[in-house]
Amino acid sequence: MQSDDRPLLTIAVPTFNRSQYLSVLLSFLAPQLKDESRVELLISDNASTDDTQATVRRFAAEGLPLRYIRNGTNAGPDWNFLQCYEQAAGRYVWIVGDDDVIEPFGLKKVLSYLSSGEEYDLLFLRSRGFTGAYEPQVQPSSDKSILFTRAEVLACHVHVFFTFISGIIVNKKRISSLPHRPFTDLIGTGLVQLGWTYTALEHHRRSIAIETPVIATLTNNTGGYSLFRVFGANLGRITGEWLTSEQVKGRIIRGTLLSFFPYYLLTRETDSAGFIRDDPHKVLGPVFGGYMHYWLFDFPLIELPFKLGAIWFLMIRIVNKIDKLLGRPMLRISVFDKAPARKSLAPAGEG
Repeated sequence: MQSDDRPLLTIAVPTFNRSQYLSVLLSFLAPQLKDESRVELLISDNASTDDTQATVRRFAAEGLPLRYIRNGTNAGPDWNFLQCYEQAAGRYVWIVGDDDVIEPFGLKKVLSYLSSGEEYDLLFLRSRGFTGAYEPQVQPSSDKSILFTRAEVLACHVHVFFTFISGIIVNKKRISSLPHRPFTDLIGTGLVQLGWTYTALEHHRRSIAIETPVIATLTNNTGGYSLFRVFGANLGRITGEWLTSEQVKGRIIRGTLLSFFPYYLLTRETDSAGFIRDDPHKVLGPVFGGYMHYWLFDFPLIELPFKLGAIWFLMIRIVNKIDKLLGRPMLRISVFDKAPARKSLAPAGEG
């Protein structure tokens, strides 16, 4: 049991052989941590063979307070994420990808919510994408956040982005007191972070979404795994088994089908991200075939030639934008859905 003098927040960074990105993250984070005793910085190195160790030592020598864990062997990304969570001493835990950057004003904004006197189960953080060299964002003059007291409403707003590890802060102190399956059950799925995130969502009381982007994400910098297995078979199975509310589960899945898969289905033959290629219908059909959204928004992109698919994708984008403006009614429609067949969790793949 952790003592009452624990840090308010742990920022945990899992890393492997990406010292050039880690250096950028730490360069912009170090000034934000100066004289900030409420935050613990933890770096979990999955046995990197590049100069990650030297990079961390350099920042430590320059005065950045941090705790560095270096694994003897590479146990895989899920194990490293789990180690970040388990080793975090903070009341709240924010796992940040090593190629993402916390905006120069980002930590201060997050801490303003965490130290407000209100307790949250989850904080959802809006992000922005960037390509090439990172350029800091100027702090917006206005701030926008949304408070959620109902899990199904939060699921409508976040849906597939519960999987975005840098965009979720969890209340570890509360999660530690709640019943849940072993998080190790999700090792190898590519989505181990849903263990603690879904535990908080299952017992949800109060969460907040910070809509002002506080995270910058390097785009097109992932791959080495089967996207359709991870976000198809695995996301569907985990959502079905770790959550009990049909409303919450349905809104997460429908959001994934409407907002996430269409782009990757359209570009699956031309993408340069290095995902393992699968027959998308063979993977997604058995999991999501019971959802009207799959047949309306995803299956046509599998079957149509690229040019016609591009037109269909444009229509989907228009529907998605209108749906957002109207408060996501498309994610609440369940009358045509039926429960999908259960599938075993699939390995995430290489990398």
